[in-house]
Amino acid sequence: MSAIVSANEAAHRFGLSEKTVRRWIKSGKLNADKSGRAYRVMLSEVEALIAPDTAHDRGPSTDTVRTADIHSAPSTADSMSAMSGIPELVSLVDRLQAEARQHAETSAMWQERAGTLADRLAAAESKLLALEAPKPSTGARTAPQIAEPTTESPGGRLHALAPWLLAVLAIGAVVGMAAWPR
Repeated sequence: MSAIVSANEAAHRFGLSEKTVRRWIKSGKLNADKSGRAYRVMLSEVEALIAPDTAHDRGPSTDTVRTADIHSAPSTADSMSAMSGIPELVSLVDRLQAEARQHAETSAMWQERAGTLADRLAAAESKLLALEAPKPSTGARTAPQIAEPTTESPGGRLHALAPWLLAVLAIGAVVGMAAWPR
């Protein structure tokens, strides 16, 4: 079975132009499969199309073709098709770099704003703590503080029992009114 190579590789091996091989494909003289943008042909079919007496001045012999390393270098058509996208790739890289710079600038701006807000928050917290802190006495007279009654003081016990006493009195008043003659 013959090796299958690109149209460019077949043209190169037999000293033809790729345009000639493509013309043979288009005219139907040469069978080919299309793989992406490249045509794949059988070397034996290309060899059959060229005259055996002109093969020696058209390129390498068939012995050379069989021993050549076809995978050592990419074909010219494959290289050219790969290189045709380079301007688009360069444009894409430039656009992505510009976007990355813009994102970095935006990030720096937001970090600066976050730092400013953190400073403002710390200042507000310190002002709040200063307002809540007890003021030191400056020698001026202040109103006397009234102590809350405790359960140990006589008024404190009454104060603790006040809710119960009010409840008992309210119940008694309701019961007394119910028993009062009308």
